[in-house]
Amino acid sequence: MNCITAKLNGLFSLSIIVVAMIFSMQVNAVTSLTEVDESNFPKKYIVKFKEDASSFSKLTENQHVTEELVLEKLKAREVKRLGNSTIYSVEMGDLELEQLRNRSDVEYVEIDQPRYLLRRASPDIWSGETTPWGYEAVAAPLVDDFNAGNRTVCIIDTGYDIKHNDLSGARVSGSSGIGGGDWDVPEPGKRNAHGTHVAGTISAIANSEGIKGIMPNQKVNLYIVKALNANGWVYSSDLVKAVQTCVDNGANVVNMSLGGVVSTMTEKNGLQSIYEKGVLLIAAAGNDGDTSYSFPASYDSVMSVAAVDSNLDHAAFSQITDQIEIAAPGVAILSTVTVGEGVLSDISLNGLSQFKRGIVPYKRRIIKDEQYISDLVTGSITGILKRCDLLFDGTYKCGDMSNSICLIERQHVKKQDKMSLDNRLIKTCSDAGAIAAIVYSNAKLPGLQNPSIVDEKNVARIVSVTVDHPFGQTLLGYIGKEVTVSTSEGKDYEYYSGTSMATPHVAGVASLVWSYHPTCTAAQVRRALTETSIDIAEVGRDNRTGYGMVNAYAAERYLDTLCGGLEWGPLPTL
Repeated sequence: MNCITAKLNGLFSLSIIVVAMIFSMQVNAVTSLTEVDESNFPKKYIVKFKEDASSFSKLTENQHVTEELVLEKLKAREVKRLGNSTIYSVEMGDLELEQLRNRSDVEYVEIDQPRYLLRRASPDIWSGETTPWGYEAVAAPLVDDFNAGNRTVCIIDTGYDIKHNDLSGARVSGSSGIGGGDWDVPEPGKRNAHGTHVAGTISAIANSEGIKGIMPNQKVNLYIVKALNANGWVYSSDLVKAVQTCVDNGANVVNMSLGGVVSTMTEKNGLQSIYEKGVLLIAAAGNDGDTSYSFPASYDSVMSVAAVDSNLDHAAFSQITDQIEIAAPGVAILSTVTVGEGVLSDISLNGLSQFKRGIVPYKRRIIKDEQYISDLVTGSITGILKRCDLLFDGTYKCGDMSNSICLIERQHVKKQDKMSLDNRLIKTCSDAGAIAAIVYSNAKLPGLQNPSIVDEKNVARIVSVTVDHPFGQTLLGYIGKEVTVSTSEGKDYEYYSGTSMATPHVAGVASLVWSYHPTCTAAQVRRALTETSIDIAEVGRDNRTGYGMVNAYAAERYLDTLCGGLEWGPLPTL
C-alpha cells in the first residue's frame, strides 16, 4: 500500500538499510475461478532430464530406461513420459523431489499445474494472488525461503484446515487431544478459523491464487498443536504441555497467538526451561489497549509482539508495557480461514474490481434477546457515489443520500472509542438514506483499519466497508459516478485484527532468517530480530512497539556476521 511504502522508505533511510484472541474479522475470500475443488487433485510435477548429447537428434531407448530407473529409485508414482522426450509427469514425496532437483542430469522440476474451462468468475471473487500488506512490511520479499526446510514452526492454536487450497500442499503435521477434535479437520463456525488464519500468514502457498505467507514455497515444516477447546481457551498447564509437544516434534520456533492476564509459576518455569534449551518462543502482547501484562507474552523467556497498522502506526488495541519487544503487522490482516467461513468485500469502479487495494467489511452486531449476535449485511449494491462532508466542528453534512452510496471520512479523535465512532458513521449515512457506506481513514491515521459496529437498535442495515486514506482520496474522484459495493459470505479468506495476527509475522520471519543460520542459537536469533528492527515510534525502545518493526532482510544480514550461515538460494522475484 502507498502509505506503508512511503513510511518504510523513510525509515530505511534512517536505519542500517539493511492473546489475546481477538476476532475482529472482516472480509474476504477466494476459491478457484471455477467450482472445481483443487484440493482433491493429486499434486504432480514435471521433470525434464538433460538430453544425452551423444545421441544427437535421436534419443536412445537406453537413456529412457536410465531415466525411468532413476524415477523408480526415487519412488515416483504415476510416471508418464511426454512422447519420445526426456520430460515426465510424476507424483512423488518431498524428500525424493528434493533429491531429484539436485541431480546433475536433471534440467528442471516444476509443478504440473491444472487448467480449467475459462468460466467467467462471479464479480465478488478476485482473480490471481494478492500479496497481504504485512508480507512486504516485514521485508519478506527480500529473503528467499530456499533454506526453510531446516526449520520447524509450531503453531499452538485452534487447528488447521488442511483442505484449504493455500495450505493443503504445505509440509505439515500435528497433534490433537489437548483441545479436543482433530487438528486438521476444522468445522466452520466452531471457533477454529483463528489457527488457520495464523498459519496462512506464516506459510500460505504461492500458487497464483489467494494469498501468500512469509515462507510461501512449501519448504518450511509446520507442526500444529490444537490446544484450545471449543470455547477458545486452554489452561496454562495445558499450554506448557502443548509447547513441550512442539519441542518433542522438532520445533525451533513456537507461535502462541493467545494469552491471559494472570501468570503462573508452572507456565513461567516451564517456558523458561524450554527457551534455555534453544527454542524461540513468540506470543501476542494482548488486545486490551492498556498497560496490563498478558501471559505468556510477558515472561522474559518469550518475545512479546505488538501490533501496527498498514501505516506502521501502533494499533489502539495493542498493549503498552515494558515487556513489549517487537512490533509487526496486526491490523486488517488478510489470511486463510476455514474453507467457507470467510467474508469478502469489494468495490467496483468502471466495472473493475478494486479488491487488491484492501476493502474490509464491517463486522456488525445487533442485540437480540438481550444478547449481542452477529448480523452481517451482505449483497451487491450499485448506486451513485455521494460524499458526506466532515465539518470543522466534527459533525457531518450528508444531504440527501437516497438510493446512493455514502463516502464518509473517519474523523480523528484522541483516545476515541472506535466502535462507537464507526457506529455513528454508518448510522449517519443510513439516516441520510444511503443504501451502502464506504468509510475511509483520515490523514492523521491513514492506514487500513478493521473496526466493528454495534447497531443496537438494528436501524442501519446497509452494506458497509472501510478503506485506507489513499483509496479514499481516489474515491473522491468518483463522486457523482456509479460504483458497486459488495459483501459476500462463504469465502476462504478474511481480514482479522489483533496481536494474534502480528505474532505469526514475527514467527515466520524468525524461522526464515534462522534457516540461513542453523548454527545460531535461539537467543542470537532473538537478538538479531530486535537489533535490526526498524524504529517506528519513539527513538529507541518504547512500550508501544518495543524495539520496532521486525525486518527479515536486516535480521538475516545481521546473523551473517553474528554466527555465519548457508549460501543464499535463488534471488527472489519482486
